[in-house]
Amino acid sequence: MEICSEIRMKRMEMMELANAYGMGHEYTLRQSERLDKLINEYLILQHHSSVEVRNKRENMVVIVQEPFDDDVAL
Repeated sequence: MEICSEIRMKRMEMMELANAYGMGHEYTLRQSERLDKLINEYLILQHHSSVEVRNKRENMVVIVQEPFDDDVAL
């Protein structure tokens, strides 16, 4: 399962637990901790991906389009 889907699922489960038992209940808090761990895992993966992209950029050729002239009517 993709981590984003898993985060959405865990968030919905936590909201259902909060509705059933309350925000401060042990079940809700445990689910919140599980959700926090998933979100942290996602952020770590995103950070590592961006670092890899930055490292690969050094070997890339970038083509930049000239900016549009704001005075030209479309």
